[in-house]
Amino acid sequence: MKLIEKDIFGDDINIAHLTDRINYQDLQESQDCLISVQYNESDFGKTAYGFNQPFSEMTINDIIDKDIHSWHFHRTDIKGNLKKIFDNIDTGIARSDPMIFHFALDPNCKIEADRKSGSRNPRIYFMVGYKGMIHPIFFDPHHELNPI
Repeated sequence: MKLIEKDIFGDDINIAHLTDRINYQDLQESQDCLISVQYNESDFGKTAYGFNQPFSEMTINDIIDKDIHSWHFHRTDIKGNLKKIFDNIDTGIARSDPMIFHFALDPNCKIEADRKSGSRNPRIYFMVGYKGMIHPIFFDPHHELNPI
């Protein structure tokens, strides 16, 4: 059987909106489904709590070409703490040298991470996949995976 576009993006896949009310049966069924992520209701900078990352509408090559350090978006070498963690998952990961990047959730790095005081300057590590897809791997709340 050959899949067609309607099989993948069929009418039965409804996009959720914040104004929707979900009934009890749908809620119960949804809790038994595999998790998927949609971003249509994300707050991209409309409030003080929004995701206002300037690189969210750029390609990785654009970001690298502009070399704007204040955005804190970097290719990550697989060494040190990061290599130890990958080796715990599978020793073949470091040998395959996947394209791993990270960015700071505070791109201006105004906050210095300090575990004792609880201040955080978190990083998100992700792998680059096909067709511009990025795959989040780690959340590093205290910038410990690759501190240098």
